[in-house]
Amino acid sequence: MILLAVISVVIATLSPFWGLIFIIAFSGKYQEKRNLFYSVYFGFVVVLFLFKVIDIISFIDLSIGVGLTSALYLWSLRRTLNFINAMISVFFLNIIYAILRLIILGRYHTEIIIEVIDKYKELVMQSFQNNDEQLTFALKFTDTFQELFTKYYAGIWVFTIVFAIYIGSLFLSKKGNLKWEHRKIRMPFYLIYILIAALAGFLLPTINASGINALIMIAPLFLIQGISILDFYWGDFLKKSKFLLYLLIFSMVFNYFILILVALIGLADIWFNFRKIEMEEIDGNNIN
Repeated sequence: MILLAVISVVIATLSPFWGLIFIIAFSGKYQEKRNLFYSVYFGFVVVLFLFKVIDIISFIDLSIGVGLTSALYLWSLRRTLNFINAMISVFFLNIIYAILRLIILGRYHTEIIIEVIDKYKELVMQSFQNNDEQLTFALKFTDTFQELFTKYYAGIWVFTIVFAIYIGSLFLSKKGNLKWEHRKIRMPFYLIYILIAALAGFLLPTINASGINALIMIAPLFLIQGISILDFYWGDFLKKSKFLLYLLIFSMVFNYFILILVALIGLADIWFNFRKIEMEEIDGNNIN
């Protein structure tokens, strides 16, 4: 138990995304002693901060973004026995956290990113000093990366956390007693109103960055529903053809156009409920 908590902190320090997946996926092993687990987890995080192994941003990310998020998610899951309700609860928690983090530590975070980017640019210039074309491309890429993570970090944070919860829940459902009917995932309709507000912000020049952040935040929920639609229609076929399954996963990871398409499918399903239409057609054929 203690070792599991320490390993969770180490992984989360390297990557909050993978740390959260690890905590959720293996939560079945420590649920009966969850108070001990989180006491060790938060205690170890404090020790790392006091000994200056991690900075203030990492300390807060590990405490709230990973620790509190996982604790709230698992508590909500035990109370409601509903994966989506539990996911929505941590979705709103991390929106609040990301906004407060941006307001309080935004300047410090920007300085860290600029410092890292400057060091990376020095390395790039040394590596491609004899190739102007590759040097220009690499510098443009680093400038784009810097802009993304300074202007849209709040949205990227929420996207990362929600998707980590989703992946961890798949592992938990597979190994635990509570099974998640993945093919029947359906997000609440009120997310449409949040989407409309985000689109309005995106269209207004004065709050364009805030609108884009909001769109990035809400995107993983529609993406998860879109993946559920794919599972409903082609899940059995893809299970038989592992090559196509891995190809689809690979394409979604490295091709954001496919991610957007799947998210749009999930969004459209909230309006039209494709699975209900399919089941009604099957019932009609059975009656005939």
